[in-house]
Amino acid sequence: MISFDEFLKLSTIVIIVALPILIILRWFLKHNLKLKELELANSTYKELIPTRLQAYERLSILLERISPEAIVLRSNQQGLTSLQLQKKLLHSIRQEFEHNFAMQIYLPAATWEKIIKSRDELIKLINTSSAEVKPNGPAMELSRVILEKGVNETNFYFDKAKEALKKDIQLYYFD
Repeated sequence: MISFDEFLKLSTIVIIVALPILIILRWFLKHNLKLKELELANSTYKELIPTRLQAYERLSILLERISPEAIVLRSNQQGLTSLQLQKKLLHSIRQEFEHNFAMQIYLPAATWEKIIKSRDELIKLINTSSAEVKPNGPAMELSRVILEKGVNETNFYFDKAKEALKKDIQLYYFD
């Protein structure tokens, strides 16, 4: 039978040998886990960058497509009345936004707000311009009023939104 003194000596030796091994093993496992987390974060980030850049591209195209000049030229057709053109313009804006609405998750909130402000100003421009022309009048008259007013007022907001998109891309991806 082992005496208590011998048991204590053996226990001390086991602790002296096992404790450093356990400490090194613990450190190795923690270090390995951190490396795996970094690899996962890095791969996720690499996959996310193209998606985010695509969102910025799509929102730039959105701003171009709904700019006063582009949307009026694209929507205006022979034989439409001012009221019909107004409805068509508002419908086009709504469709463009619905198609690109999910892209907001890739943008800072301030940039998305500038895009929303651009849209709201365009809708306001269309509605105030429509109030200045006869509903049954030719759509060309509404187009003329929108283009005259839109060049000065609304384009300011579109330019600010485009600048914000460019600034975000420069800040987050090409710094």
